[in-house]
Amino acid sequence: MRTSGWLRLCTVMLLVATAAGAQTITLQIKPQVGDTIRMRLDQQSEMSGVRRTESGESSALVVNGMSMFSRAIVEGASGAGTNVLAVTDSVRMSTSDDRSRPAVVQAEQALRGQRVRFRVFPDGTVGVAGAGGTSPGDVAQVVSLMPAAFPRAPIKVGESWMRDMPLPAGNQLGARISGKLHVTFRLDSLTHSGEWAFVSMRGEMEPATGPGAAEEATLERGYVNGTMLVDRKRGWLTESWFNIVVNSTATPPPSSGVLSMRMQMRITQHMHAFDRR
Repeated sequence: MRTSGWLRLCTVMLLVATAAGAQTITLQIKPQVGDTIRMRLDQQSEMSGVRRTESGESSALVVNGMSMFSRAIVEGASGAGTNVLAVTDSVRMSTSDDRSRPAVVQAEQALRGQRVRFRVFPDGTVGVAGAGGTSPGDVAQVVSLMPAAFPRAPIKVGESWMRDMPLPAGNQLGARISGKLHVTFRLDSLTHSGEWAFVSMRGEMEPATGPGAAEEATLERGYVNGTMLVDRKRGWLTESWFNIVVNSTATPPPSSGVLSMRMQMRITQHMHAFDRR
């Protein structure tokens, strides 16, 4: 009887595990209108470089840090997407480079109180919301808070999907580089009765090709990996962890006396959304 009882228990556990594995869900970023999502973003970047001149080589390392508290205020929604106002409440930035400290202070002041309107689509991609002074460059600054790109069809735990995304324009990676990011996402697991979804991602960066592809630096190689926790009930990312590495080269003008420069940027990023209050 005891053996029979264990067999029944194992059978039930197997059926439960099979049912959980077979469950299909739809991943969406779709917060409720009127919700205010408070977030903290911590980021550290290390940029190292080797400069080659006729007299030899020299190297340098700069470490930058940032902690930012912000709010995402859901202003409206339609079938096409959700309109969000992002407000930066406070930000603290630091650098190990004495010469860059004035620029860091200026950037800190510019970010504090910044208001950016954007539209987030159900698959997690972000675009300009419309009129109101928001530019694509402004939106690029908030993409790091919403790095998802979900499939439109329902998926099961263990399934993967791929996306190609352009690298954000500007100097977010330490130099003006252009290219695209080829990413593989995977739904790793579900918890809290399916309300929380853990999604992992791994991606490689590819340099842009064609006329005008490289402006100041040329992307050699880069990769990103991370994990996202999606609160399906709230329709938002609860937490995310990312690691980014970018290798690039630059050829300064002959008048600078520098023959070439090789750079590497390492970024670690953690975002956490607080519970409703």
